[in-house]
Amino acid sequence: MAALGRCAEKDGRDARADVSARRRGLPLSLVIARYFAYAFAAVVVAWLAAFVLLSAAINTGQVYEASWGPAHAREVAAALAAESPLDAADVPTAYRYLRTDAYGAVLESDLAPGAQRDRAEAAAKATLAARTTGADEVTIEGAGGATYASFSLADGGACVLVSEYLPQWADRAWRDALPNPQNLMLATGALLSALALALLARRASRVIARKMAPLAQAAARVGRQELDFAVGRTNVREVNDVLDAMDAMRAELAASLEARWAAERAQREQVVSLAHDLKTPLTVVRANADFVAEGLAGPGSPDADARSELAGAAADIAAATERLDGYVHLLIQTSRGEKPHEARPVSPAALCARVAREAEAVARAADVELTAEVATEVASAPEAPLDADELARAAGNLVANAVEHARGRVLLSCSLEGGRLVITVRDDGPGFSPAALEHGRERLFTDDASRAARDGRPHYGIGLFAAAEAARTHGGALELSNDHGAVARLAVPV
Repeated sequence: MAALGRCAEKDGRDARADVSARRRGLPLSLVIARYFAYAFAAVVVAWLAAFVLLSAAINTGQVYEASWGPAHAREVAAALAAESPLDAADVPTAYRYLRTDAYGAVLESDLAPGAQRDRAEAAAKATLAARTTGADEVTIEGAGGATYASFSLADGGACVLVSEYLPQWADRAWRDALPNPQNLMLATGALLSALALALLARRASRVIARKMAPLAQAAARVGRQELDFAVGRTNVREVNDVLDAMDAMRAELAASLEARWAAERAQREQVVSLAHDLKTPLTVVRANADFVAEGLAGPGSPDADARSELAGAAADIAAATERLDGYVHLLIQTSRGEKPHEARPVSPAALCARVAREAEAVARAADVELTAEVATEVASAPEAPLDADELARAAGNLVANAVEHARGRVLLSCSLEGGRLVITVRDDGPGFSPAALEHGRERLFTDDASRAARDGRPHYGIGLFAAAEAARTHGGALELSNDHGAVARLAVPV
C-alpha cells in the first residue's frame, strides 16, 4: 500500500508530463486515410498486373488482340475464298465461321445456335443470291457487336466469318477449353485485388491491434488492481487520448483504494483498541460476581432459597462474562485478519451439554421455562471434528430467538439422525411467517410480522443467518418450520 500511495502521488506529475508528448501522435483520420491509399494502390497494381499479363500474351502471339478479327476480315476472307475445298483449320481462331453449299445448306460451322448463327446464315444466302467471284466481292457488315464477313467459295458455296471486338486465343484448343482472355484478365484482376486487400487488411489489423495493445494491457492490470505502473503510449493521437483517460482513472482508483484501505486500517485499529478496553470492565464484573457468589454461599446470608437464587444468578453472571471475554478474544483475532476458530475433535454429548447449560442461563434471565433433552445415542457417540465454539454460538442464537418470541416455554433437544447431530429448538410462540420460512436464513432479514419480540426490542436479522452460516461451514444446514410454534433444526454431519 505504501508503493500504491507513492504511485498516487506521482501520477499527476507523470500524466501532465506525458500528455504533451502523447498529443504529438498522428490523427486517427490520417492513419485510416493512409490505409485507404494503400488499398487504392494495391487495387491499381493488381489490375495493372492483369493487363500486363494479357499484353505479354498478345505480344508473344498466344492471343489475338481485340481488333485483329474485324481489322483483318477482308484479307482473311480473300485468302480463304481462293481455297478449294476450304479447310476449317485454316480459319484463324479470331473468327467463328459458317460454310454452306451452292444451295444455302449449312455444311459446317463452329457457331452455337442463336442470333449470330442465324445472322451468318442470312449473310451466306445473300452472298449466294448476288453470286460473284473475286476477292473484291467480300461483304462486311456489323450487327449486335460482331462483324460478319461473307464471301463466295471456289466450290460454289459461301462462307461467313464472325468476329467480335474481343481478344482471342491463337490456339484453337485453348480457345475451346479456356475462358476468353479478356474474361480471364478480369478474373485475374479481381482475384489479385481481393488477395491484395486481404493481405492489407491483415496488416492493418495487426498494426491497429499493436496500437491498441497498451489499452488492453492497462485495462487488464487495473482489473487486477495492479495500479503502480506507467500506461503505455502509441503514435495515434486519439488512442493516446483514451490512454490519458485510462491513466487518470488508474490514478483516481489508486487514490481511492489507498483512502479506503487507510479507513479500514483505522477501523481495525479502533476495533482492536475497543476490544482491549473491554477486557478491564469484564475482569471487574467477573471478579465481583465471583465475590457475590462466595459471600451469599457463606454464613450469615439470607435464607437458603434466596441464597440459592442469588448464587445461581451470580454464577450466570460469571459464565456470561467469561463468554464475553472469549468473544473479545475472537474480536481481536478477527480484526487482525486471523482465523478465529477451527475444528477439533469434540464429543457430541459435551457439545450438547454446553449448549443446554448456556441455554438455561438465557431462559432464566427471560423468565422462560426451558426443557432440555439429550437422546441416549448422543452420549455414546464418538468424537467428531467440529468447531464447538461456533456451533455453541449458533445454537445460542436459536435459543435466544426462541426465548424472545416464546409465550412461556422453550424445548431444546439433541439427537442423532442419519449420521448427523441435530440440535432442535422449539417455542410455543406464534411461529414463523411464510416470508420468514423462505427468507429467514438470509442476512438482515427482519420482515417477520408474525413474531413480535416479548420485550419490544428491534430485530437485526443476524441470529438465524449466523446459525445458518455455521451449519453451512460444517457441511450441514439450518431448517425452519412451524409445529404449534416455531421449530429450528441445526443439523451437521458427525
